[in-house]
Amino acid sequence: MYIFLILLCLEGLVRLFHLYNDVPLHLYIDEYDIQKTVPGQTGFSVTGNRRQNFAEFRINNFGYNSYREFIPTANEVEIALIGDSFIEGFNQHFYDSTGKKVENYLNDGTKVFEYGRGGYDMADQFHIIKSYKDQFDLIDYVFIYMKFENDLKRTEIKPDHRLVNLKHSFKFKIKRQIRLLKYANAIGLFDAFRRFWYGSNFNEETFDTFISDSDNISDKFDAEYLDNFKTLVKTYGFNKEKNVFLFDKRKTSPLFVEHCEKMGYKYLDFGAVFEKSSRPTDLIYDRHWNNHGREIVASVIADYVKNNAGK
Repeated sequence: MYIFLILLCLEGLVRLFHLYNDVPLHLYIDEYDIQKTVPGQTGFSVTGNRRQNFAEFRINNFGYNSYREFIPTANEVEIALIGDSFIEGFNQHFYDSTGKKVENYLNDGTKVFEYGRGGYDMADQFHIIKSYKDQFDLIDYVFIYMKFENDLKRTEIKPDHRLVNLKHSFKFKIKRQIRLLKYANAIGLFDAFRRFWYGSNFNEETFDTFISDSDNISDKFDAEYLDNFKTLVKTYGFNKEKNVFLFDKRKTSPLFVEHCEKMGYKYLDFGAVFEKSSRPTDLIYDRHWNNHGREIVASVIADYVKNNAGK
């Protein structure tokens, strides 16, 4: 009885102080085989065992974390940001996202649509642009966020129906309702048991909500990744006038940068501004951009739009 009462009190404390991570895990795959988050979910993303990072999210009707619905028009200026968890931005309040900061910098009625989903790579991003051609034909600027070491490992999408079905299972739904269990899992309380149970097959990243980006740059696969990129361009096409790559040049293969310059592909390097910053640009917990980092990225995008307005 005492154990039950203690667990009940801990459950109440975790709920009262919202120590558990509430990132939406209900997923679906749309008619174009694109994995998205089920619309209408709201809540808070929590990082750390003492709520070091606490951010509100809102999934719009199109399946992405955004303060805005995606309704492009022919007579207004609109921007699309496409990418993985850095664009999805669960570690930043949805009403103060990178896209919202871009709008604040421009302050001219420009709308920004954020097509971000954790785990997206270049194949996903190109596939989205082609699948929703009617939308992207109306959008004026398309900024494609990329991490060279992660985003060019494949040349076609393969939707993970197993993952989607798992997160709609009855067992998963029950586990999700026990907040103490979620909190204990997030702070690594069960990792020792998992190491014992799974042995050499245990992979900590499998159980992490956020997967940190590697800071190591290797040229081992540069040529292979560049070939994959060329295949994607051949498969999906590429609009040189509208599309702009957004990356940290310090972590991008010189071979890829050289290819972009040779082919006339536009890119924005926010890494140079990050390097000059006297303040941290990343969260120490999962290496995603912090608020200052997002301000810098937004200013780089806004400056590009201002400089190219009317062209």
